[in-house]
Amino acid sequence: MIGVVLVAHMHIASETKAAVEYILQQQEAFVAVDVVNSDDVAVQSLAFHAILKNMAQDCDAILVMTDIFGATPCNMAIHVMMQGDIPVEMELVAGFNIPSVIKAILERQHLSLEDLAQFSLDAGQKYLRLGSQEAVLKRMCANNKVA
Repeated sequence: MIGVVLVAHMHIASETKAAVEYILQQQEAFVAVDVVNSDDVAVQSLAFHAILKNMAQDCDAILVMTDIFGATPCNMAIHVMMQGDIPVEMELVAGFNIPSVIKAILERQHLSLEDLAQFSLDAGQKYLRLGSQEAVLKRMCANNKVA
C-alpha cells in the first residue's frame, strides 16, 4: 500500500484529513502534519521525518501532499524527503484539495506511486470549476432552485 501524508499550514492538513475520512471512513496509512509555526520548522521537520520513517515500515511507498508549492510546509517536506534515509520511494504533489486526496486514497492500492501522483494531480485540477460556466448550475438558477 502507498501511504499518504498531508502537510499544510495551520490546521489545513488535519481538517482535510477529517473531511476525507468523513466521506470515506477512517483510513490506514493516512497522516496529517500541521505546520502551525514557521519559526519552528526544525522541530516540525524532525516530527515529519519520524512520521515518514514510521510509515515506511508498513508501506511500499509514500505520497506526500502539500498545500502550496514553495511555501514552508512544502519546502520542509522536500528538505526531509531529500535526506535520502527513508527506505521507500516517495513523491510529492503540491497544491492538494479534497478531490485530489480522495482520489489518492481510493486508488493507492491499484497504482504505482508515479501513476498515483499524476492521477491525484489530474483529479485535483479536474474538479476545479467556475460555477457560472457549469450547465447544471445554469439550469438550477433558471428553475429558481438556487438563489
